[in-house]
Amino acid sequence: MLVDRLDQYFQREERDRPRDYFYVSEVGKCPRQIYYAARGFPRPPLDGLTARKLAVGDDAHRRLVQALYGMGIVVAAEVPIPPGNLFHGRCDVIVSLDGKNYVVEIKTAHPYSFDQMASGPRRDHYLQLQLYLHYFGIPQGIVLAENKATQELREFVVPYDKPEVARVLEQFERLRELVFVRGELPPLPGPEEKRDWEFDQCRYCPYAAFCRENVARLPGLPEAPPASEDEQPVWRETLFDVD
Repeated sequence: MLVDRLDQYFQREERDRPRDYFYVSEVGKCPRQIYYAARGFPRPPLDGLTARKLAVGDDAHRRLVQALYGMGIVVAAEVPIPPGNLFHGRCDVIVSLDGKNYVVEIKTAHPYSFDQMASGPRRDHYLQLQLYLHYFGIPQGIVLAENKATQELREFVVPYDKPEVARVLEQFERLRELVFVRGELPPLPGPEEKRDWEFDQCRYCPYAAFCRENVARLPGLPEAPPASEDEQPVWRETLFDVD
């Protein structure tokens, strides 16, 4: 009785608006998935279970940021990177510890994924943090991860990795030319793209049906104005926090 009603209550339609830039949260994603999201392709509705998982992550984020504020160490929160860059995005929080500023990326993880982070952060989390360090000019950061089931915390202090940032920027400059300038569907990902994958993205991709048929354009798809800088992609946590 209630379960079905709650699932219907939480489920919602999802639609990315066409845009001409990347989100920091897309680092580590399949280039074809990025293409379809950036071009505004439709995708299945977000089911109630996934929507509730997203809410858990949002609640954990608010709870931890509030605690950091209570400790008096927050320098700034939800800080957008400078405009006019290849990427758009907002870092979670910047804190000051022992006279040094740290960019903090807060992540929630399924217990299995959390266990895999015993010795280091996830690859995609690491790369996202690296971009924030690059754009803010801060030489160190922290990936703060919480186990969704137990609320156990782990932290990983990460120094700025200039060569890795250069690789990511070069990779996305090529993708920008392909997607936003030439308007072409990227080829199926090869070893370079998949080195940043944490799981089989094809299994969870909302655009898999388009990808299988190599669809590059939907006839009759209504054009929407580009998303504003303040808008954030809604599928981000669904893909990277799968069970």
